[in-house]
Amino acid sequence: MKKGVLELETLVNRKYFPSQPEIKQNTHLYQELKPAGGWYSQNIALFYQFTTNADTHTFLSLIPDGCFDILFCCDTANPSAYLWTSPFYRTKQPEFRKNCQYFGIRFFPEQSIFRLNEAMILLLAQQIPLTDVMNDVEPLIELIMSGKTFSERIKLFGDYLQQRQMEVTKDQSMVRFAIDQIYLSRGTINIHDLSTAVGFSEQHIRRKFEAYIGFSPKQFCQIVRFQNTLDMYLDSREENLLNIIYENGYYDQAHFIKGFKKFIQLTPKQYKKIFSDI
Repeated sequence: MKKGVLELETLVNRKYFPSQPEIKQNTHLYQELKPAGGWYSQNIALFYQFTTNADTHTFLSLIPDGCFDILFCCDTANPSAYLWTSPFYRTKQPEFRKNCQYFGIRFFPEQSIFRLNEAMILLLAQQIPLTDVMNDVEPLIELIMSGKTFSERIKLFGDYLQQRQMEVTKDQSMVRFAIDQIYLSRGTINIHDLSTAVGFSEQHIRRKFEAYIGFSPKQFCQIVRFQNTLDMYLDSREENLLNIIYENGYYDQAHFIKGFKKFIQLTPKQYKKIFSDI
């Protein structure tokens, strides 16, 4: 890796805000908090909490974001925790327990806090018991259960992380630097140019991406561009569509619709209507 990477990566402003809008839409008492400053804000994208319906089954669809979430089921009779991983296409997840409060933490793809027992490429698009992929999970579940409010759980989890700070490996530093370049380009960087900037071959970077975040650099570029476009589109008026298209590197409206539908399995207008009807 090129000299100065460690210094450069600390200077990159946060350029990526992954979102899962359907979680808020399909649950009750939804709360969220984006960390502002602090050492773990470079690793954690979002804290959130919600309650499922008491009368009907709750199913949630995840859209691609390249992140992984740790999700705690705060059922006093049977608490549990899951690893919730990003799909490459919009995917309906297994049903959730009725009338249950869930507390979640969404980690940026480049996070360096947790090391899983399996390569991430083997874990994508799944909801997996956390005990299957991490060691010493039970004390963490007990800790989160001891918190009675959203803010208490955030504080407890932050305290827990303070005790878990690990040294970032060379491979993690390389992946993080490469991801920063993708963020800065809003997902439009050429993979050859990315390889040149990082100082490793395309094949080597791909192997490390698949191990740490599950996706190839090319796939992750597509996800970043899609997520940036999604946020802008859901908040926009129709007359601003062309600005969004060109700002995010699409050739024209047809290219944008094709890329959007690839990940969501709906056209932009169909997806936006879901939220305008709330």
